[in-house]
Formats: sequence, C-alpha cells, structure tokens
Amino acid sequence: MPGKIRRLSEDMIGRIAAGEVVERPAAAIKEMVENSLDAGATAVTVEIRDGGITYMRVTDNGSGIAQSEIRMAFERHATSKIHDPEDLSAIATLGFRGEALASIAAVSRVTLTTRTAEDASGVRVTNEGGVITAIEEAACPGGTAIVVRDLFYNTPVRLKFLKKPATEAAQVADVLMRMILSRPDVSFRLLSQGKTVYHSAGDGQLSSAVFSIYGSEMHKTMRFVEGHGGGLVLSGYVGIGESGRGSRTNQSFFINGRYMHSGLLSGAVEEACRERVMIGKYPTCVLHLTMPYETVDVNVHPNKLEVRFQNEAAVAEAVTAIIREGIRDRDALEHPVVLELTPDAPAAPAEVTKTREAVPVQAVLEKVRPAAVAKSAAVPAAQPVPAAPVEEVHERAPIPVATVLREPAAAYRAEPAPLPPAEPVSFLPEAPRPMRLIGSVFNTYILVEYEDHLLMIDQHAAHERLNYERMMKEYGTAHAGQELLVPEIVSVTRREQQVLEENRALLEGIGFAVEPFGEAEVSVRSVPMILGEPQAAGFLHEVLDQLMNEGRGWTEERRRSAILQTACKHAVKGGETLTEEDMRYLVSRIVDDKVTPTCPHGRPLVVALSHAELDKRFKRIQ
Repeated sequence: MPGKIRRLSEDMIGRIAAGEVVERPAAAIKEMVENSLDAGATAVTVEIRDGGITYMRVTDNGSGIAQSEIRMAFERHATSKIHDPEDLSAIATLGFRGEALASIAAVSRVTLTTRTAEDASGVRVTNEGGVITAIEEAACPGGTAIVVRDLFYNTPVRLKFLKKPATEAAQVADVLMRMILSRPDVSFRLLSQGKTVYHSAGDGQLSSAVFSIYGSEMHKTMRFVEGHGGGLVLSGYVGIGESGRGSRTNQSFFINGRYMHSGLLSGAVEEACRERVMIGKYPTCVLHLTMPYETVDVNVHPNKLEVRFQNEAAVAEAVTAIIREGIRDRDALEHPVVLELTPDAPAAPAEVTKTREAVPVQAVLEKVRPAAVAKSAAVPAAQPVPAAPVEEVHERAPIPVATVLREPAAAYRAEPAPLPPAEPVSFLPEAPRPMRLIGSVFNTYILVEYEDHLLMIDQHAAHERLNYERMMKEYGTAHAGQELLVPEIVSVTRREQQVLEENRALLEGIGFAVEPFGEAEVSVRSVPMILGEPQAAGFLHEVLDQLMNEGRGWTEERRRSAILQTACKHAVKGGETLTEEDMRYLVSRIVDDKVTPTCPHGRPLVVALSHAELDKRFKRIQ
C-alpha cells in the first residue's frame, strides 16, 4: 500500500532545497563568492581544506551585512537584489538567489562574521544545520567572512556522493579560475591545504587575469580580439596553434560578467579558428560579451550556467566574424612557434606592434624568384644543398616538384594579389637584416637564418597552405578549372550521383564541370587546376568521399573548405628533395603572402630556435 501524502517539515524542505543548490563544495564557494562580488568586494580570499568538505572560508572586503538584517540573511528566499517581478528579466547581479546562504547553512556548520562601514563593531553568527544558535558582538574588519565546516554532516546520503578531496579541490579551483577571468578588477586568492593555488592582481586588466591563470608561455601565444556586431560587444583572448587543447574546458564565456556555458558560442569560436588549431584540438578562449539584459536569458537551468539568446544566428555570426578578424593579420615568419631546449630559456622577443609600411621581401631575399636567383652581399649565397637532378628524385610524382613550384609563381607575377588594406604590418624590421637560406634537413624542413633566430619551415605544411590560400582566392573564378579537350567518362554510384547533384555549385566553384552520362556514369568536361596542373578526373572520387564522409550538415563554407583541403593533399611531401630554387620560392611566397601560420589542418608552418637558446645549450652563456 502506498503511503499517505503528507506535508514535509520545514527542516526537510530546507535540506532538500539545499541539496539542489549546494551539490558540492565548489557550488557553495561559488554562491558565497558571488555574494561577495555583489556586496562590492575588491578583494576575496578563499581557503579550503580537504577539498572544502571539512573546511572552507570566504573572506571579502565588501559592504558587509547590517546587524539589523543578520537574521534575515539566513532566511530562505530573502534577498536584496530583487524587488519587483520585472527585475527577473534584467538581472545584473550574480548571487540574486535568496536561498544560497540558507541552503549552505542547512547542511553544514556556519560561522559568519561581518561589519558594515557604519557600524563601530561587527557581529558573529553561528548557525548549525539551518538553526541560528548564537549571535554576538565581535571585533572584525569591514566586510564579511564565512566559515563553513563539515559540509553535509546531517545529510550522509549527499556526503557519500562527494568525490575524493583532490577532485573536489579541483572543482573549487575551476570556480575560482572563472571568477578571476570574469572580474579582473577584483583581487582573488585561493588557498588549498595552506598553499596558494591562484592569486590575481585585481588591476582591472584582463591580460593580468589571463596571465595569473595560464602563465607566461600560454599568455604570450594568446591573441587579443575585440569588436561589436549582432547586438553585442566582444573582447577577450583566443588561443590557437600550440594553445589548442584536447577539450573545451578551457573555453570561458562571460555574458554581462556572468560565466556561462554555450554550445552556440563554442561553435562560433571553433568556426573562426578552423585551420588554426590541430585536428582533434579546440581553441582556448576568454571572451567577454556585453549585450542588453533583455536579449539573453540566463534562467534556462537552475544552476544558471546555461544561456539562451534572443537572436542566436546574429550572435554566432558576430562572434565568428570578430574573432576571425582578430586572428587573421598574423603571418608565419613574424610569429613562429618558439622552440626552447632548456627549461630556463629566456623569453621570446616581444611581439612587434608598431605599424609601418610593408617592406618588399626582395630587399632581403634579393631576386629569389625561380626565374632569376642572384647573389649579393645583403643576401649571402646559400650553402650548397645536396640534391640530385629534379627528374631523378621524384619518380613517384607525376609532375616534377620544380615545375609544380615554379608555375604558380608565374601566375602570381602576371596577376599580383595586393595585401588587404588591414594588413600593413610586415614581419621585416624597418632596417631589415639579411635572411639567409641555409638548406634543408631530412628533406622535410627548410632552414633559414633570420635576425637572431634559426627558422625551421615544414615544406609540406608551407606548400599546402600556399596552395590552399591560392585556391580559396580562385574559388568560383575562371582560373579554378581547366577545360578538357576530350571529356572524361567516370563511373559513379547512385549515392555519388546524389552527392554530385547536392553539391553541384560547390564543385563548379573549384573547377569541376560534370554532367550526367548514362545511369552509372558522368561526363567530366572541366577539372580543377591545382599546383598549376589540371587534376585527373579520378580526383573527383576523392572529393566525393570527403563530402559523403564528413560533410553532412555542414554549411556551404565548410563544405568548400573541406574540398579545398582534400585538394591540398597534393602538395609536396616531407621527404621529397627540393632544389635551392624551390626552397627560395617557398620562403618568398610565405613572406610575400603573409600566410596563416598553420597548414589547413592546423599544424604549424614555422618553428624558431633563438641564438641565445643555442648558446645556452652549448654552455656559451649561463
């Protein structure tokens, strides 16, 4: 027989409500710190022991709680942040939920000490299991200090579901990380088992907050982005290249100061950073979005971490555009991946931020075009590069590498592509030092001496990026395809026929002109021009495979990019011997085109080793 329905006691209601709000120590810390911030605190210290299970303390220098309101602070659904129903649609505070402190007290032993600026002395309140047991006068500085002991001591079912202290401590650290990044104007300190985990400056600079979380090496590689559009203002930092991580846990979004989860925003960031992180990695980011409160709903989920936008398409489009613009004006040789051989190596030189007119690369790589390679005092002659004649070293390649590399150069000379107006910065200094081509190693990496660095350029990644950029520019133009004198008949399956029809415009954009020819065949009249050569019609199957296997649900832009990446697999490979002429061409194109510093799959093009680092390795300096 089912039991009779009866009303629960206030004590049971309080404990159940507490379990919903305070799932673990990190949740309690979050609630208390948010209340500190809403009280105007500029310095907050959090201390935990055993992951916060046995002890946690939050101290702030905020406005404090008036003695006349101290009992009300522990009442459920009591708050100073909401007065009218209309306030719910424009919540600007963090800890607006009235049950936070009451819920924490219901499942722990709490001691709260507080003093306002108007009061001569403070007050200390002791609360055990939701019952106030003592209120007394106390000497204390302005602000509030809350000590929570023995979390879930009276709800053992909740207690046994907590993780190990180290795991709970990591959750608390994650909460403080988001707090530091959300409020650079507040100095936060986190101590665990008496040791400092985080300590932020609180100087109001997001850069300082990012530095305190990620350290100097990560901070150096992250790019500052800012802009507006789609009803929002965005600013923050994005980490690409070596800053990419294997999960999205290092993506932080703050909407009107509140940390939020958003698959929409993650997708927008990843779309903007496509090809700038390795496959399988995700960009890191710390992004602040400011937008009208009524256009964003933060009450989608009880934990208030989920968010819903009034105009999702506009938000996603704006975020992608702003980030893409913010990371695009960097080139491979100006910002190579810095290689350090020793842990105490000196920091890499600061980034060049002074705007100046671009210096033609010919001033440094004098006449490096394949048509005329010259020697001069400014550009010391390259050391002889061991290489067999081109025709003998490319037995497996249908097109000699020298031809593959030279032919695009002629096209560039005939129709030079001007640099976009927004990219006036050259990687070359105002008084350029010579750049010297040394040769190659392992038939894979081109070695170049530039200023006080040894640059190592991945020949395959560099050629792949150059081809990709060129094909993207030629997409949809007359240069994209080559008409065949005799159409080629290619067999296709029913599924391939369907994919052909669905993506006809995309295929035509890269140079394919395909028409039905019987039930199981198509007639190929035009094929893409890749690496200066028309591709065999069989290349059509590679493109169709890419679309069938990975293209479902993609936007047109992503489908186009996937096709072009497939085409770029035909770039020169690592292990293929290049002539000195070929290497000079690749280096000059990287410089002249200010290419993206990664291949289309996200791998770095250039790795730099400083002179000082080599001297350290050889014990020439300490």
